Amino acid sequence: MIDSIRYPSPAATAMFYCHDSYGLGHLRRTLTLANHIRASVPDMSQLIVTGSPVAEGFSFPRDTDYIKLPAITKNHAGEYEPRSLSSSLAAVRNMRRDILFSAAQHFQPDFLIVDHAPAGLKGEAVATLRHLKHHRPETKLIVGLRDVIDEAPKVRQAWARDGVYELLDDVYDLILVYGHRNFYDVVREYGLSPKAADKTRFVGYLGRPPGTRPRDEVRASLPMQTDKLVVVTAGGGGDGKELFNAMLQGLRRNPRGLEFDCLIVGGPLMSDADRSSLLGQLGKRSHVHFLDFTDDLTSYFGAADVVVSMGGYNSVCEILSLGRPSIIVPRATPRKEQLIRAEVLSRRGLIHMIHPRDLSPERLLGATWGLLADTTSAQPALPMDGLRNVMGALGSLMPHLPQAWDLAPRLSLPAESAVALA
Repeated sequence: MIDSIRYPSPAATAMFYCHDSYGLGHLRRTLTLANHIRASVPDMSQLIVTGSPVAEGFSFPRDTDYIKLPAITKNHAGEYEPRSLSSSLAAVRNMRRDILFSAAQHFQPDFLIVDHAPAGLKGEAVATLRHLKHHRPETKLIVGLRDVIDEAPKVRQAWARDGVYELLDDVYDLILVYGHRNFYDVVREYGLSPKAADKTRFVGYLGRPPGTRPRDEVRASLPMQTDKLVVVTAGGGGDGKELFNAMLQGLRRNPRGLEFDCLIVGGPLMSDADRSSLLGQLGKRSHVHFLDFTDDLTSYFGAADVVVSMGGYNSVCEILSLGRPSIIVPRATPRKEQLIRAEVLSRRGLIHMIHPRDLSPERLLGATWGLLADTTSAQPALPMDGLRNVMGALGSLMPHLPQAWDLAPRLSLPAESAVALA
């Protein structure tokens, strides 16, 4: 009988939950963690529970599986609604809650890492968290917060309404912040209690290794018409239309002629209408290239002379890890997360920021020319050791596990002078 078969148990099991209602950020950050943990602890077995509608387009680490939750998205009014199913939001949310609960109950992980939303989408993770806390206390519960969630008053209001402060105080064992406290102090801005502050660790930004393809190979694949490459991306692409249009209109009006190649990476969440409009604008320009989607964006960033991007957490981490000169045009509505992050990094000289209200073809192209021409100033280096610090935090939380957590792979940093964290 199947029940009589006994398989060797892994030394440790990890479970991740990312609600993924819009964009790719939560899943991409979770995969970054899962890849690093698996590389550090080779016999780790991992399960990812995600609401991303495009999870199948990504590569997963060895010994890692995923469960796809029914997708939920946000409409133009900023309200949640089912992405595909003709069911009520409540029904889909309850399905998601029950799937997550069942997965945790049967998988029985050594630790569960919740990304970004401590209570889950519409509180869907609360039942799972409380069940594990009371019925399997050996499972360590961890929430990972990006450097900025949103402007402080909105976060405080939402967390008070959703019971998040109680979860942080009484349920979670560890709170990880993927940023620097001197850049943006989540404890102060969002009003964490002393109890929650004591278990909060600012681990720094999650650095990314170089892409899998060398610079020359990427450039040869386009193919290049000049010796300069500008990569333009908007993350998932769901709201990148204005950025892409600004670059294409600037190139069309460019009085200086052919000066650089431009690669636009559309993103898997770009609507069919936006994609068709974008492709129609490309025309027959041999120096403008289009890539629908890649899960190896760092290879293209590594091949670029300048990166133009929106201000999502993962895109910024990739740009900073590779030390690329960049122009960030952050999203400013309905959340100010990207705007706050871009302002912080711009003040430290790590990026060049254009506020979305000031975006125009002329300004974007002018800023691009400026960065391409500035070959003398070194790009400031920011320590990108967040992954190593995450491993250290997990090791201190679970010393009973046999793995040597402190031997986690370290990411190499650029040799330029480091930016001050104070």
